[in-house]
Formats: sequence, structure tokens, C-alpha cells
Amino acid sequence: MRAAYRIALIFASAFALAFSVLGASVYVAANIQFQAMRDRDIAREMGEMVEEETRAKMIDEIGEREAEKLGQRYGYALFERASGRRVGGALVIAMPPLGPGWAKAAGRSGAAARYRIDAIDLGFGDRLVIGLDSQQIEEVDSAILALFGGAFVVLIIISGLGGLLLGRYLNARLDPMAATARAIIAGDLNRRVPMRSRNDEFEETARAINAMLDRIVRLMKNLRQVSSDIAHDLRTPLMRLRGALDRLDTDPGASAQAAAEGDALLSLFDAILRINEVEGGALVESFAPIDLSRLIRDLGESYVVAFADEARELRVAVEPGIMVHGHQELLAQAVANLLDNSRIHTPRGSGVTLGLAVVDGQVVITVTDEGAGIAPGDRGRMLQRFVRGDNSRSTPGSGLGLSLVAAVVHAHRGEIELADAAPGLVVRLTLPTS
Repeated sequence: MRAAYRIALIFASAFALAFSVLGASVYVAANIQFQAMRDRDIAREMGEMVEEETRAKMIDEIGEREAEKLGQRYGYALFERASGRRVGGALVIAMPPLGPGWAKAAGRSGAAARYRIDAIDLGFGDRLVIGLDSQQIEEVDSAILALFGGAFVVLIIISGLGGLLLGRYLNARLDPMAATARAIIAGDLNRRVPMRSRNDEFEETARAINAMLDRIVRLMKNLRQVSSDIAHDLRTPLMRLRGALDRLDTDPGASAQAAAEGDALLSLFDAILRINEVEGGALVESFAPIDLSRLIRDLGESYVVAFADEARELRVAVEPGIMVHGHQELLAQAVANLLDNSRIHTPRGSGVTLGLAVVDGQVVITVTDEGAGIAPGDRGRMLQRFVRGDNSRSTPGSGLGLSLVAAVVHAHRGEIELADAAPGLVVRLTLPTS
């Protein structure tokens, strides 16, 4: 049996069991109440009759009561206590023991009926027994049982149909998820769980699964791209390294060149590992409140001299008191990468502005330069790994700087934007406030 139908069956069975317990409780409670009412009626009748002082008067009282309408419900018997012989009343039973009990005798319809009785000894040596016909109560009990029995059958039918409908509904919502998983296992990575217009738990689950699949596909594409890019971009430095090693015996500068090429390769792999570490999300656990204003201001001041040494001006404009929740080292490295790019790829005599402000409730870090900028069609591609602009082919670098910045911003649930500064380029990092 499928899990959906099993859940529906358990639900229907639990509901039927609860209804059965409720019905039994009502039946037992009603019987107890009816019996208490009969005992009170018998006790009241008994209290009115025990005032008679002789057997003759008691027999007359019994006759009068049996002649009245009470005789249709009550039965009376007067016994000589010594012999057990019935000496009065129309209730034909053997003399019972003292106290309440049950007895069978002819009822109102003439058929045998159960009587609720009570027996008491009188002062003149007789025992008075008063019984109350239970036929009417039993009819009520039978009606209650029939009502609950019919309701139980209807409940079973409704529960069964409801269970089937619930099972079909659950299967209809869960089967597309299973089909999507099977399709992805078979290799169709573009398959997604169908979405409906309902905003329920299944929809939220489908949305989360689709987001997870999108994330996995992006990581796989990124992995394939990285593998291809590494193979392509390592070819040239490895050939240079091989050439330097071949010239070790003839060229005195070959050893230094080989070491430099090796260091460049190590820096390349360090950058790749750092990006993978950030994108893996493990560093999120170490996020903490950061005084971003102080961090950006200190970072900008540390770069002012480096910019001035290369005939460039760095301007720092930071709003005070801005806090974010994040990783201080990663944010510092991301801003440092942007500043290094601006310092390397802008002409001498130009200026660069490092800014920090709160705009529309979001923290915005901007690095604006006065260089050649990036063509609009290339801006999105520049965030990919190993991608370099045409103007930077002659400058050192691996094409991983902006990729690391984008990874850091996304790890902080932010956005990165490359825009035209007219002239130059503005890189805008938008982060949520702390």
C-alpha cells in the first residue's frame, strides 16, 4: 500500500475509533443516568407507601395505585416475609432480597420485561417490592444504539471515501516530485517540479526543491566551466614554467622566472580554493556583527599611499555607524580586490572613489573609477571565473578577482552590479543591514 493511502487509512481508522469511543461513552452515560432516574422514582414511590401501618391498608393502597395510570409503569408486590408468599400486588415475581435489583415479569404489553425493583421490610412483618418497567428505557437504548450504528456506518463510508480522496490528492501532489527526481537521476537536469497557483506546504516544498535543483545545476555548470577554464588557462603558464626549467643550464635568469611562474600558479589555485570555500557556504557559520564603516574607512586609508605612489588619487566617503552581519575578512578581501582592479586598470592621473552609504534600507559599497569601463554586453560575463576584459590582457591577473567578489556578496545575501560611471566603471555591492 502506498504511503498516501496508508496515511489516509490510519486517519480514517483513528476517526472511526474516536467515534466508537464517543458512542460507547454516550450509551454508558445514558444508561447510568436512566438507572439513577428509575431508582429515584422507585424511592419516591416507596416513601409514599411505607406510611401504611397494616397489611390490609397496604393491599388497598397497592390496588388503588395499580388502578391508576401509575400501574402502567409501576409493578407492586407484597410478600409475607416469613413464608415468602405473595399476598398482594400484581407483580408476579418471587420474593427478592432487600435493596435494589432486577427481576423479570410480565410487562405492559404482556410479554416478559425487565423490572428495576427495590424491596423494603415493613413493620408489620411483610416485604414491599416496587418495580419499574424498563421496556421504555430499553426502547430508548435500542434507539440510541440504532442511531449510533447507522451513524457509524455512514462515518465508515465517508471516512473511506475521504481517505481515498486524500490518498489520491497526496499522490497527485507527491508524484510530480518523485517523477522530477527520477528524471534528474536519468540525466534530465533541466526538469523541475511543476508549480501550481496554491500557496500551501506542497507549493513551498516544490519551490524549495526547484531552488535546490537550480543551485545544484549552477554548481555543476560552474564546476565544468572551472575545469575547462583551468585546463585552458594553465596551459600558458605551465608552458612558460617548462621553458624556464629547460633553460636552467644556459640562462641565469631562468631559475627566478620558474619560481615566479610557480608562485603565480600557487596564487591561482589559492584563489580558486577561496572561491569554492565561499560558495560552499561553510563560512556562513562564522558570520558576526561587523562595524562596516570602520572596516571600509581603515581599508581605504591603507590604500591611499599605494594609489598615490602610482599617480592615482583614492577618495574615501564613508557614512559612520553602519553595521552588517557577515565575515569581516571576506568583505575586506572583496573590497581590496575592487581597489586593486581600479589601481591596475585605470590610467595614471585618474581618481577612484570608495564609498559606503545606506540607500533605501540597504547597505551599498561603491568603487567608482575613471578608466575605460566595461562594455554593457560584457559586464555580466566579467563576473565569471577566468574571464578578463580586452583592456586587461596585458596586465597581470588570473580573471578571478571579480568572481571572488561576487561569491562573497552572494554569501552575504547581497547583489553585485557593474554600471557605467560616465566615464569609467562603478561596482556597486548591495548588502542587507544588520
